[in-house]
Amino acid sequence: MSRAAPPSRTGTAAAALLAATFCLTTPAPAAATGSTCDPSLVAPSGSLIGGLWRSNGGERSVYGCPTTKEYGYPDKKGSWQRFTNGKIVWSPNLGDGTLVRVYQKGQNLVFKWSGLGRDWDFFNVRWSKDGGKATQVRTGRLTAWSGQYVMAPYVRDGVGTTTNGHEVNTFAFVVQGCDRATFGSDCGPWSIPTSIGLAH
Repeated sequence: MSRAAPPSRTGTAAAALLAATFCLTTPAPAAATGSTCDPSLVAPSGSLIGGLWRSNGGERSVYGCPTTKEYGYPDKKGSWQRFTNGKIVWSPNLGDGTLVRVYQKGQNLVFKWSGLGRDWDFFNVRWSKDGGKATQVRTGRLTAWSGQYVMAPYVRDGVGTTTNGHEVNTFAFVVQGCDRATFGSDCGPWSIPTSIGLAH
């Protein structure tokens, strides 16, 4: 009567390797790879602000995670929401799909707008610091309905200034679309302001 051959060392090693490989490739629990944002602050489906945030990468976007819920205004149509790195505002007075937003990128502040309700030749941007006198600049357009303005608020003539983060300034921005006219220009209303606090 023949006996079954004992398992070879090669077979035992292969089984151990297979088991180890299975352990290494078993996916981590979903919680370990989930969002780090507070889900109660994420704007619901159907929100223009939430849609922009998600389409730009959500928590991995330039805005980061939301730090407030989306709030409406008590005196006008529109809404706003703050994020780790900026703020997005729905400004329907310029068009039902108009969104204006600002975020920090390095030393720069980036102010963007999109979804304006009609074709404009150029845009005027006004910005102010801590509620002070507004500075107006004329900008070109990215498309007929969108554009952006980039500024380095603490850099002048290529030299930066600092107070080592001991001061926080608030920068506010508005935009309007304009058409070239025979005499001057014909401009639409100003957007609802968006703003950002910047440590300096």
